[in-house]
Amino acid sequence: MISMNLLYTVFMRENSRAKGVLQKVIGQCNAFSKTFNNVYLYISRDKEAVLYSIADGVTKEVETFKYKKYSTFSAKSRIKYLRGYFWYKSFLNYLEKIIDSYQIDILYYRNSLPVNKLMKIMKDKKVIKILEIPTYPYENEVKGFSEKIQYTFFWKNGQQKMIDLADIVVAIPGAADLKVDEKFVLINNGIQLENIKMKRHIRKDSITFLSVANVAFWHGYDRILRSIYDYYRGNPKREVYYNCVGDGPELTNLKKLTKELSLEKYVIFHGTKTGEDLDKVVDECDIAFGSLGNHRKGLYADSALKNREYCARGIPFVIASEDQDFPESFPFVFRVPPDESPIDIDKVIQWYENLSMKHPDFSAQMRKYAEENLSWDAKMRPVINRINSIAELENVKSYIQSVER
Repeated sequence: MISMNLLYTVFMRENSRAKGVLQKVIGQCNAFSKTFNNVYLYISRDKEAVLYSIADGVTKEVETFKYKKYSTFSAKSRIKYLRGYFWYKSFLNYLEKIIDSYQIDILYYRNSLPVNKLMKIMKDKKVIKILEIPTYPYENEVKGFSEKIQYTFFWKNGQQKMIDLADIVVAIPGAADLKVDEKFVLINNGIQLENIKMKRHIRKDSITFLSVANVAFWHGYDRILRSIYDYYRGNPKREVYYNCVGDGPELTNLKKLTKELSLEKYVIFHGTKTGEDLDKVVDECDIAFGSLGNHRKGLYADSALKNREYCARGIPFVIASEDQDFPESFPFVFRVPPDESPIDIDKVIQWYENLSMKHPDFSAQMRKYAEENLSWDAKMRPVINRINSIAELENVKSYIQSVER
């Protein structure tokens, strides 16, 4: 255990719909807690910010910080962007106090808005500063004229200043051949395996597909629906069903398309499912789908949490983007082109049948692979090693300065 205090800062509400992001943050904090003396998580709620301590897999509330009324979150507010600014400003004011009060040595901040207040904290505080960029480069995530204007004139320059101020930049690559400088540590997403149950196998004649996501256009699940439609127009050998789990902005369009294609008999929209409810749905399924539309936002590399969770559950899955954690030699992934072409459902079924014969224990093999390669402990090790290198260098510098005095 290294005698250093780490503060993980993320400006998001802990009750937001982005459950996968929150699970990721907790997983990273748990990995850090196995190395550093004290690990804290600073996150927001609707009307207050909250500081947690994380140790031995236990998250304990330490302190809360009330926002002023005009800074509280309101999804219905007509001036939500202005309220959001004051909300974030209050969040950062408390952050500065936490760094001092809890003697923070390492500040880890995830994709924070590049405002002057945060940059001042980064300049003034004598801590090891780590910036995480969930997708790098980020510009491919930006869609729409107004978003591009905001990114060009606010985010782009601000993010570069944040990179310049950081000691370490942790990034999940948005391209397979990404070139970065030595300040960067490139990682892929990890998972907390202890929270993920391995699926049970249910014998049946039909094949059931699965997707789990806060559904957006770039997930490309309309490709699944159109492909099932084409499959049933042919000579289907087995009945195929599709369980779509999750809410999201694209869900209405998917439901509309399902009705237009007369697929109501074969497609079930479950809404958000967690815990045992999600486990039950997964047990009914045979093949899962990752993101099939990353190309719609110009991304051809993927590090989706759901792919890793599918692997940990032991359910073979289909992807359309390159994922470095699942090389070509990994037999439990079926790859489709990253474009708008239909998916050949017959070929997917044939692949699954062959897989079942060649690897009758495929679920156990997938789980073992996940345990050895996909945990947050494994993913954060390069980051921890880089922190240790910087800390050792700083100790040497301090020693030399003390001798020179």
